[in-house]
Amino acid sequence: MSAECIEEHLKRFQVYDKTVDIVSCWEAVLNYSYKSEFPGFHFDRFPELQTEDGSTVTPDFTAYFSTEYGLIGEIKRTFPNDRKAILKELEQIGKYDQNLGLQNKVGDYVVPETCDIVVLIEGSSAPQIGTRLQRLINDPEVKFGSQPVLLRYQFNQDALDSRYEFQRVTELEYEFQDDHLPVEKTLYATIGEGGDYNTLSTKPKYFKSYKVQKPLCNDTPPGPYVATFLWHKIFPESLSEEQYEKWQGSNGQEKIPIPITAEELQKKVNEYMHGGTVRQHWIRKALEFLYEADLARDPKDTEEEEEGDIVIQFMGLVPELGSKQRRQEALEELNQTRELARIFIQRYCENTGEDKEPDLEEEELEDEDGTEQTGFNDFF
Repeated sequence: MSAECIEEHLKRFQVYDKTVDIVSCWEAVLNYSYKSEFPGFHFDRFPELQTEDGSTVTPDFTAYFSTEYGLIGEIKRTFPNDRKAILKELEQIGKYDQNLGLQNKVGDYVVPETCDIVVLIEGSSAPQIGTRLQRLINDPEVKFGSQPVLLRYQFNQDALDSRYEFQRVTELEYEFQDDHLPVEKTLYATIGEGGDYNTLSTKPKYFKSYKVQKPLCNDTPPGPYVATFLWHKIFPESLSEEQYEKWQGSNGQEKIPIPITAEELQKKVNEYMHGGTVRQHWIRKALEFLYEADLARDPKDTEEEEEGDIVIQFMGLVPELGSKQRRQEALEELNQTRELARIFIQRYCENTGEDKEPDLEEEELEDEDGTEQTGFNDFF
């Protein structure tokens, strides 16, 4: 078994998992703070926005407040050092600074009068990145008309009070333009200059329900990530009562065959997420991963061919996962799904020894379907 294989897959899983965390944090904060203030408010985890030239852009999230204000969020782990590569990143961000229609509560796309672009960067290098971006933007040779607000995020793993923290990076001078919001609730007055650049903190107990309900985001997920979600939330619901009793009677150790198709799974996942937009090639990639991890088999591998694209060999790999009867504490549940991912990845690497997945740009070409909380200040 290749240690590099396990390390690489775990890294991909963790990067994607953290991105879902960040999107869930912002959905929790913005929903709680503004949903009751604006009748048309809508947080979109899977935005596909049409640009003025007819192309499509897919930021990590958008928030429509009213005809006067909206928010577009883009999450970056870091920025490259190479000038050409940075300019390419700026070009992408610049595409958000045009008349983009954001989805509102009833599903219409409306262009707000003002729309802030928020770029979230992980780690302590954010101030240096902010300085570099400001220098480039001020360069007369660089034609960049946007005014993105740069935020730094980190997970503060305090034993008693773990939380995500967001801070405005002042090295990039642009500020929130959300004066259309109630004065005491503007981002400018909380984590911006008007709030002395306070820190916005969000604890897992505030965003966990959003992540459990919608565990994916707008980026292409690694195979192990989707496989873990399917195993945890979707496959147990595919068991008949007889299968479930048989599985439970074996303490989860007996393999229960579940014939299924990628199309059927796609439908189930989108229904689970109440209007999610999971792509079918994401599902196929997860099924291929499970097959290589010896947790699924070809329907033709038995004397009597079974229906479906693949047959899942469902079993209990982590205590309580797959249980329909026990409502777990969501933080415990999130930790258990991460443990399940580790087991999946170890099995995969034991069986294949491979440490690379298909290039993400190539995967996108395969896409056949196109497409308890308190007050606002308690998040600080």
